[in-house]
Amino acid sequence: MANEKPFLSSDSKFHFSCHPGLSCFTHCCRDVNIYLSPFDVLRMRKRLGLSSGEFLDRYTVSLIGEGTGLPVVLLKMDEEQDKKCPFVTPRGCKIYEDRPWACRMFPLDRCSEYDQFTILTDPSRCRGLEEPQELYVEDYLREQGLFIYEDVEAIFKLLSNSPRVLNEKVANPRIIQMYYMACYDLDKFRQFIFESRFLDVFEVEPEVVERIKTDDLELLQFGFRWLQFGMVMGDALKIKEEALQEAKRKQAAREG
Repeated sequence: MANEKPFLSSDSKFHFSCHPGLSCFTHCCRDVNIYLSPFDVLRMRKRLGLSSGEFLDRYTVSLIGEGTGLPVVLLKMDEEQDKKCPFVTPRGCKIYEDRPWACRMFPLDRCSEYDQFTILTDPSRCRGLEEPQELYVEDYLREQGLFIYEDVEAIFKLLSNSPRVLNEKVANPRIIQMYYMACYDLDKFRQFIFESRFLDVFEVEPEVVERIKTDDLELLQFGFRWLQFGMVMGDALKIKEEALQEAKRKQAAREG
């Protein structure tokens, strides 16, 4: 069809440049759904000097995915200011270095097929597409700092795209709560690990225990590993033998 947008690959070229001189500058930062990845939430709240709970309460809304039953987090737009992003100013984004993945990708959109992209909009809405600067898709992704997301969220992507998660909608409120905590509310997750019996139940490498006490990125990736254990791969973490025996004794007592 004539109106279909062509597919691009990583070695394709496209024209784009965004700057304050464009008449549409920051127009794309309003009345739009921006889904935040776990790494987005971590970077943004650290930039703002907020706890994970404070950031989530102040700047996000959470929804339940229709297909998976799992929570997703969206950036809360300013309803009193034309539904614009709370971080946009006339001069641009005030948290630009830590802006979300979706903002980094614009004007590209990643397709479901490997190494396929499309342009999200057209020159009537984004004058930047008429700029003379020509870019390779791969170079643009690198310049926008997108490749680090692939490293940080590799396990999260495997978890999100696993057939078990996609085909079996989660209905257990406890699993939904744990998923939200481990992915987004890291301060609460850290408290859960160190103030519950978590470390009495799971075998966690001593060096990992030390790192997750203070390193939020390490904690996030450990959270992915924990969710992978509970939802997809039972060998992603190991339960201590004492905990297994205790569980067996309790089960036998209930059955007896």
